[in-house]
Amino acid sequence: MSLQCLKEPCQYKPQLSGAVIAITELGLYGLGSTLSYFYLPPLREIDAVSFYWCCFTVLTGIWEASFVMHYKKVGEQAHYLLASNTRVWTSKYSPLYILPNKLAIIFYGEYAAYADREYMSLRDKWARLIESSHAVFCATFSLLTLIFYSIEECERGEAAWAIAMGTQLMNSILYMGQYGIQTQDMSSPNHGSPDFPTGRALCKRPFMYINAAWTLMPIYAIVRMLC
Repeated sequence: MSLQCLKEPCQYKPQLSGAVIAITELGLYGLGSTLSYFYLPPLREIDAVSFYWCCFTVLTGIWEASFVMHYKKVGEQAHYLLASNTRVWTSKYSPLYILPNKLAIIFYGEYAAYADREYMSLRDKWARLIESSHAVFCATFSLLTLIFYSIEECERGEAAWAIAMGTQLMNSILYMGQYGIQTQDMSSPNHGSPDFPTGRALCKRPFMYINAAWTLMPIYAIVRMLC
């Protein structure tokens, strides 16, 4: 212990890496979802895979709402990461960033810096439009799905789930289609360049592959409902 700490109360504050914070939050999400699934029998009318994705879509809606509300902070975070050549996953943060509204700021900062630079533009509203529309239609109707099933209103729950997954699939197709166009547009911040390369099939922007889940999972859920 340092002499300074002996003279006065130590001001050390614990910090966690961004990777540990993300894993912890996802672990808590998984634990909460699992307990709900086993202790609320009506929820088991939803197949397990669709249920966990439904809960995750609700969590995503919280992140998206925080992103829209703290859009300027996200941009500042992205600019800092690029200027310092650092990544969120190895940087240190307060444990409070485990809270979904705080994790969203650093998560989207990483995404804006290294995946989609439209997310750090103050003039362009495309990122806020795509995220807010997902939160309103996909996350809100996913939450209604859980509520309806938990009170045994299964028909309404199924209708809400169909709306959530249908809009999620369309949202993902439009977003990825537009992103593909942007990588070829020299006026776009996402245009492939030596400073921000795309690589074959976006292999040099690996964080973009997270969007595959928002395409494949709604397809699975829709097919599951039809069957």
